[in-house]
Amino acid sequence: MLRALAAGICLPLIFSGCGKPGDRAVLANVIFVRGNVVFDNGKERARHSQSATTATKLAAGDRLETLPDAAAALSLIPGIFIQIGGGTEIVIEELRVWKRGDAMVDAMRSRVAALRINRGVIRASLPNVGSGQCELNVQTDLGTLVAQRGALVSVRLTNERVRVACVDGEVHWRSAAGRGADEISEGYFQDYARNAVSSDNLKPEPSPVSDNAGAQNDVAAALEVAASFEEFILRVRNAPAPKSSHQ
Repeated sequence: MLRALAAGICLPLIFSGCGKPGDRAVLANVIFVRGNVVFDNGKERARHSQSATTATKLAAGDRLETLPDAAAALSLIPGIFIQIGGGTEIVIEELRVWKRGDAMVDAMRSRVAALRINRGVIRASLPNVGSGQCELNVQTDLGTLVAQRGALVSVRLTNERVRVACVDGEVHWRSAAGRGADEISEGYFQDYARNAVSSDNLKPEPSPVSDNAGAQNDVAAALEVAASFEEFILRVRNAPAPKSSHQ
């Protein structure tokens, strides 16, 4: 996996369009694939699924699906990584950067990624590197997770509930029922059951991860994913600069 990550992260940031000056839509890189992973283009009227590879680029509107026992890792935007587990379906909603000049992460004033998860599990890592705003929004039919730089989080969506486990940093959950935002701190998780979304019950409080075996498994998996991304970032930082063609 690390070899695939190291190859994928060196790919340049690809721009797919622009809005206001410095604000541009970008493409996500698929940097790791295991098993059967397919995607299709959201802009096409008749969607035709294709096998995803480390050469695949994904834009807003594209759908990515992993079959059982499969997995994929993506660099949505430099500094925003996700890993999707088996039996997961996501749709990319937005990938935008606002930057000055031609430099990469350090010149980025804003990095915003948004996606929708229809089922399955996502582990998201936003390393505390770079500058400016760095935000990931994970949308579900029950609400939206908001994570910023320094966060490591797991989101698992089933037919019964969505489980948000905060491994590092701090994340917020905005309920689709309009109850405001919940804060979920490091080491805590929260279950949002479908049958409780529209009820008038008191808002539940996050629970320690140590109280639930399922949450512990989600945290362990997220930590493993984060370790891979951290090692990968170190490899990129320590890689020798490319030689000039004039030398």
